Amino acid sequence: MAHIEATPRISTSVLNAYIRKKIEPVFHRSVLLSMMKSKGLITYKNDGKEIVWFPRFRRRDIVAGMGNPVSISFPQTATNKEARLPWRQYQMGESVTKFERLVGQKSETTIYKIYETAIDQMSRDFVDAFAPKLYGDGNATGSRDIHGFNSCMATNGVVTNSKVGNPSDLYANLYTNLGYYGGSWTPDTGDGFPTGTGDSIYRAWSPLVVDYTNAGWGATSKTWANTWQEVLNYALTYMAILQDRVPDILILSPKMLYQAKASLESKQRLEITQNSEAVKLGHKTLSYEGLEIATEYGVPDAEGFLLSWDALELKSMQGQLVETATDNDITTSTDLIAMDAYLNLVIEAPSFLGKVAAVTT
Repeated sequence: MAHIEATPRISTSVLNAYIRKKIEPVFHRSVLLSMMKSKGLITYKNDGKEIVWFPRFRRRDIVAGMGNPVSISFPQTATNKEARLPWRQYQMGESVTKFERLVGQKSETTIYKIYETAIDQMSRDFVDAFAPKLYGDGNATGSRDIHGFNSCMATNGVVTNSKVGNPSDLYANLYTNLGYYGGSWTPDTGDGFPTGTGDSIYRAWSPLVVDYTNAGWGATSKTWANTWQEVLNYALTYMAILQDRVPDILILSPKMLYQAKASLESKQRLEITQNSEAVKLGHKTLSYEGLEIATEYGVPDAEGFLLSWDALELKSMQGQLVETATDNDITTSTDLIAMDAYLNLVIEAPSFLGKVAAVTT
C-alpha cells in the first residue's frame, strides 16, 4: 500500500562531517592555519567560562653559601601568574528556499546538490574570513574578534637607547610593560634593553618588537628594504638569548617580502626552502639564516611576525573548528543553515614572540 514519506533532510551530524571534510583543504590556503593543524596546535572540546593558564614569570636564584655548616633557606617562591582570555564566537548563515527545493524535488541528488554547493561555499568563505583574524587585535575598542598576535604587541615609543619598541599592552589580563611585575635590567654601556642582563620577571610578558625604522641601524635610509637583514640578525640574536629559543618562522606582509627580495643585489638571494613542514603542506617559503620566511593574505601592512609554534594554541570549544545547525522557518518555508565557531588563540607568553614594525614613524 502506498504511503507518504517525509522529505529527506540532511542531518546536522552529516553536515558537520561534510564541513570537516571540506575545511581540511581550505586550511591549506593559510600558512598559519595549516601549520598549526599539522603540529596539533588546534585543540577541540575545551570548556570553562574563560581560558585560564598559568605562565611562568619568575625563576629561582642560587645563593652563595658560607661554607660549613651548611644553612639552606626554603622560601615559598611565587613563580607563576594567572592569565585569562574570554571565548570569542563567529557565525555565518545561509538559506535554501522552498522554491529551490521544489525545482529539484524529483531528484534527491539535486536537493543534496543544493545543500552541498551552499556548504562548500560557506566553508571556504568562513575559513578565508577567519584566517586574517589571527593577526588582529582582540583588545581594540569595540572588537569581538579573537585575540590575535597584535593583541599583545602595542608599544609606546622605543626603549631608551634601544632598537626595540617599549611594550605597552594588556594581554590575558597581564601587562606587557617591561619591569611591570618587578625585577631590573642592566643594559650594555651606551645601549638599552634587550642588551645586557637582568631578572627574568622583568621581561617575562614582553614581546620583542624590533623597530626597522630606528636611527641606530647602519643603513643610510631607515626603511625595511634597507634595514631588514640587520633587523633580522638582531631579532634572531636576542630572541635566542632572552628565551633560549629561536623563532620558527617569520610571516611578513606581501609588500614587505617583495621589498626584501627586491633589495638584494644580483649576487644575493633568499634561498628557497627545500625541506620543511610548510613546504610539504604546499606553501612556498624562503630561508634566511635558517629562519623560514613566508607571507599570506591578511598580514597587516608593513608588519611581520616572528613565531614559535610551541608557544601557540588555537582552542575550540566544539568538536571541530566550525560546526553547523539547520532549521526550518515555517513562516517562509525556508531551510536555514547556520555555521559557528567558539574559540580563541592562546599565546603561552608574548615574550616567546617577536614582531618587526615601524615603531618610530
